[in-house]
Amino acid sequence: MTQKDRITRRAVRQPATLTMTDESRHEVQTLDLSHGGISLQTDSRIRLAQYCAVSFNVQLGETSHKVLAMGQVVYSDPDAELGYKTGVQFLHVDNDSVAVFNQLLQEK
Repeated sequence: MTQKDRITRRAVRQPATLTMTDESRHEVQTLDLSHGGISLQTDSRIRLAQYCAVSFNVQLGETSHKVLAMGQVVYSDPDAELGYKTGVQFLHVDNDSVAVFNQLLQEK
């Protein structure tokens, strides 16, 4: 595997909102992020294959940015420390959020 093939994941801990297609909302905590998806701490199991929106704020320098992405739940597993660890694969990320992800995921 070349370095280009590796998926860059970055720990990002922020309060977030997970909004499901039935308009139910879950207050969650982000765990880590990549261009392809996000891992979340949730209080309950989220049904697999559900479509959802993930939104949260990120502080970059002195500016706060709202991140919004549409995705699909790909796992929601019990975790002894976290409650449930839920993964959302991104299907669409708005252009402003892509720019924020690029800054967050830059190699340091």
